[in-house]
Amino acid sequence: MSSNNSRNNASFFRSAVSDSELDNTGLFKANNKNRTQSIWSSKSSLSAGFRYHGGNLLNTASGSPSPESGRTYLFEGILGKERSTIWNQLKFWEDVFIDAVSQERDMIGMDQGPVEMMERYKNLNQSERKRLEYDEDKLLSIMIYNLIAFMIMVNVPKESIMKIVRTLVGKSRVTNCYATEITSLMSQLSNLNGNDVDLKPSNSRQAHRQSFAVHCGDSTGELLFLEVRDDGLVLRSVSGVIVSRWWYERIVNMTYSPRSKIFCLWRTANGGQLQLNKYYTKKCKDLYARIKHSMEKAAERGQGIIPGVELGGEFPVKDMATGEGGILQVCMEGVGLLFADSKFFVRLDHVRKCFTVQKKIFVLEEYNPKLKHIIQRQYESPMAGQICYAVLCVFSYIAAGHKRTISQTYKEKTQRKLSTYSAESSENKC
Repeated sequence: MSSNNSRNNASFFRSAVSDSELDNTGLFKANNKNRTQSIWSSKSSLSAGFRYHGGNLLNTASGSPSPESGRTYLFEGILGKERSTIWNQLKFWEDVFIDAVSQERDMIGMDQGPVEMMERYKNLNQSERKRLEYDEDKLLSIMIYNLIAFMIMVNVPKESIMKIVRTLVGKSRVTNCYATEITSLMSQLSNLNGNDVDLKPSNSRQAHRQSFAVHCGDSTGELLFLEVRDDGLVLRSVSGVIVSRWWYERIVNMTYSPRSKIFCLWRTANGGQLQLNKYYTKKCKDLYARIKHSMEKAAERGQGIIPGVELGGEFPVKDMATGEGGILQVCMEGVGLLFADSKFFVRLDHVRKCFTVQKKIFVLEEYNPKLKHIIQRQYESPMAGQICYAVLCVFSYIAAGHKRTISQTYKEKTQRKLSTYSAESSENKC
């Protein structure tokens, strides 16, 4: 049993780390950073006696691999006796770089919905913009770094490597903090050969995301995988292709049913329309808790609300019971209704639920603690969907764990608007 576990662990780590980070049993070395220089050894017989790891050039002359080790690397077989001239072509390495970057961006989800991503980028604050720019530069720098390692493997002339790398760095416009790593590696080209350069794991392999298996609609629906990320949710097909991507600031509300195992997610689609997505999953409670935790973390970083977008709003409505027209106002404290002859306010903690009927009727259910029963109110409005969205946004903002104090000025402004509208209505009636 223990040998099987060792093999499973080895196969898990081997896809993301180099051979130097695995011990003789195939397990991951936790104290890798504390290794002394004398412990490092060359990986192949083509080594120049050095090893480049973590930005440092290590001397491995005393740790050359023995001929009896029996380890032969793939690149040694590719070189063979007759080396192909394709390795010296600049166009070939540019195509390799572009294909690798494109695949990595697709795996991470950077190319999913470019128009929406640009709109989101414009609405982010300066620190979040910088973070995204650094993520992009990190991806490019890792790809260039590993490309240099591959070129050294296939024995590309050092002058050609310098020319290719300068071209790629110039086109990529990598920032100085990441370009320094590439420059440091380039300064040691004369000391490196074969697979002396340890590869860096790509961003897609370093990311730790929790994924849940879900079915569209019910248990008989299409099987998909829902990834919970730091800034949003990603829905993938079984083949790994990204189907949809939803930022947390676009999520209005979510809930789940432990009995039916259905997870419901309300979000704003393109055009501002409210859209409901239902998924069946046996781990609906864990999915809800994980998304809620990630949304709270995003809110702490300032990603929970799009800058410039205010919660709540005022909407024209008509009472379905009396036929009287008026204004419905959504704010952080609850829902206020103002008519010509009356006005009242429903506190947020008394709102049981709200929904729309036939896309033009807004239904609000209020729990009356004194009478201990639910009162249902119906209002007709061409903006019924937007009213429901505004109420759900307020609920989501509160549930996300925000500790921001409600401004007293905003509260007084709301009350003043209601009083002004009531006075104007009385004068017009007279």
